[in-house]
Amino acid sequence: MQDDDLDRLLAAAAQRPIVPSEALMERVLEDALRLQPVTPRPSVRPRPGLIARLAGLLGGAPALAGLGTAAVFGLVLGYYSPTTLDYLTGTTTDTAEFFPEADFLTTEG
Repeated sequence: MQDDDLDRLLAAAAQRPIVPSEALMERVLEDALRLQPVTPRPSVRPRPGLIARLAGLLGGAPALAGLGTAAVFGLVLGYYSPTTLDYLTGTTTDTAEFFPEADFLTTEG
């Protein structure tokens, strides 16, 4: 077999396209569909609400717990000031002066 014979053989094969039969194509498609992995469809997650998004921005539940505790403590401290205690108990409270004379801050030695 010479190079010219091979060229003629390849040219003849190129003239006639090979088309697979319908039965072969159906079997290949069935095998391909059977071998594909079945993946579960992703569930649709609901979008978080406004409060959940704000909580996420502030740092989540632990940060909100600390913020709420500080807010309640501040309100209680503001409400139960010594003057309020005087009104509620009917007595007077003495104010404590921790530094009655602050001159020691300006003196040397």
